[in-house]
Amino acid sequence: MERPRDDVFSSSVGTDTDGRATSPREAVELHLSLGGPQQAAASLAVLRQVTAGVSTEEAVRDVAHDLGAGTYDPPDGSSWLEWLAWYRERLQQAVDDPATILSPGALPEWPYPWRLRDGAAADGATLRRAARVLTDRHRHDVDAWLADPDAGTRLHLVGDVGADVGRAVRLAPLLRRGVVASAVRTTRAAVVLRRLDAGDAGPAAEVAAAHPAEPWEHPAAASWRRAWPALTSFLGGWFNAADLADEPDWNEWAALGAEAPAFLDRVADELPQLLARDEVELRAAVDALGCYAEPPHLRRWLGWTSWRIQRFDWS
Repeated sequence: MERPRDDVFSSSVGTDTDGRATSPREAVELHLSLGGPQQAAASLAVLRQVTAGVSTEEAVRDVAHDLGAGTYDPPDGSSWLEWLAWYRERLQQAVDDPATILSPGALPEWPYPWRLRDGAAADGATLRRAARVLTDRHRHDVDAWLADPDAGTRLHLVGDVGADVGRAVRLAPLLRRGVVASAVRTTRAAVVLRRLDAGDAGPAAEVAAAHPAEPWEHPAAASWRRAWPALTSFLGGWFNAADLADEPDWNEWAALGAEAPAFLDRVADELPQLLARDEVELRAAVDALGCYAEPPHLRRWLGWTSWRIQRFDWS
């Protein structure tokens, strides 16, 4: 008997994923936009058929693999049951309201430029000094962060350290990797502290990353960081120039798996305030928060981050 086939599922999370997107949610939306409501209806019919009478995690995992899932683990969170429940809801929404399907071309196809900024450090000793300067300058913030167990595992600090720390680099936006468009010497640095479990000695931190930061920033940058401390820790802590992967969804999955639910709830609470900004301020604010992940569809990527946090269990 031929195995039922769902083209949206197999193209998004299957072993034959076609590589036109960098995350399962992005892939689902891309393939819905290509196939339209007819494809959504066909996928929904298959899903209803294969999940009829199926209600346990183990049985749903088997269904996912019968449909061609490419991994044992679910694409988001810790439950195939929950992920397929969302997927069914999304297909139903696309059938009932085709306006929720993005128009063809609304999402970029991979490869597209994720990382448009970078940093070329002068040397390790210079960055270690920058880390000491910023940690000492922000001692009150560091102590408050360490005293709050729900404030996240990382703290992002940025500022002028009074000495050349290297070059802030802008990459050519239409190329996938590495072509430098501009490089400016800078005395500003960004530092990421990582929380340590020091046992009876109390909370402690170590320097997880440090890199040159651009010598200028938006006039509202400092106020944005004060207003959105969880987003600063999340975006600056996990998506900084030193840690950013070629496909930063890896950074996101690492962050969601490492951070406590109470902190992720804070991130989700702050994201709507960031997303309320217009396109110019949105990108300026993301820069100010220390995030070097800059996909063309930045607003949708941030919105899907909020969706992931709120929809799935990451504990």
